[in-house]
Amino acid sequence: MKMYRWLGSIYPGNRRQFLTIIVGFLFLLSPVKAQEKSISIPFGDGYKFKLSQFWLERDNIPLQEDEVDTRERKSPSRAFFSSLILPGTGEAYVGEKTQSKIFLAIEVVAWGLVVANMINVNMRQDDYKNFAVQHAFVERSGKGDQYWIDIGKYDKIFEYNEQRIRERDIDALYPENRFWFWSWDNTENRFFYDSKRIETREIEQNRLYFFAAIALNHLVSAINALRLANSYNRKIDELSIKFNIDYNPMYNQFSLSLQKSF
Repeated sequence: MKMYRWLGSIYPGNRRQFLTIIVGFLFLLSPVKAQEKSISIPFGDGYKFKLSQFWLERDNIPLQEDEVDTRERKSPSRAFFSSLILPGTGEAYVGEKTQSKIFLAIEVVAWGLVVANMINVNMRQDDYKNFAVQHAFVERSGKGDQYWIDIGKYDKIFEYNEQRIRERDIDALYPENRFWFWSWDNTENRFFYDSKRIETREIEQNRLYFFAAIALNHLVSAINALRLANSYNRKIDELSIKFNIDYNPMYNQFSLSLQKSF
């Protein structure tokens, strides 16, 4: 990183040449590559005003807290894809630790909700299937999802098959044997079973919202990391100029200091 400074002084009797000195500063700002550049402005009574420019290599000078190290430009693509894979990692790469923790926390919470939902659904499925074993005398093993739906709509397997025959849906018939058999002990228990099954299905569908939140978190974090990386690089590329005017009463002297760092 390079830092340029321009220094000059105005002694008594020369303050009217202030605009001339400003012109000199503009000259030093010109894009001429040189380690040192200076200009002398003649004044009356043999005085001269001298402006000089010099630069310092910053490799061996420690950075201040508010300065940016130009040797560490951030890759926008790396920031983007890092957060796209794991939210928060792109922000951490750019140096935004707080935002990184926020996106990572959202990811952990969202996946935690997915796992909790899966556990809850499995427990509820076990409950209503065990209820059917007790009150509809079904054999639990080897049944698909459609079977558990159908036994909640008819009290007995015979009623179900008769309805399929009336509708001429022969392929949907269940063999009337012990493996496929069901017969509810009362209709109220069948209604209770079916309500629990539907409730469990609705809870399971909530998982889609959690997956959507996870996908959105990945996308938002990736875009945010890309924005932060570009912003970081723009700060490095920005031209920083400081202009100060000081007065030394001991020597009755005005000093102008112009500093440009990039």
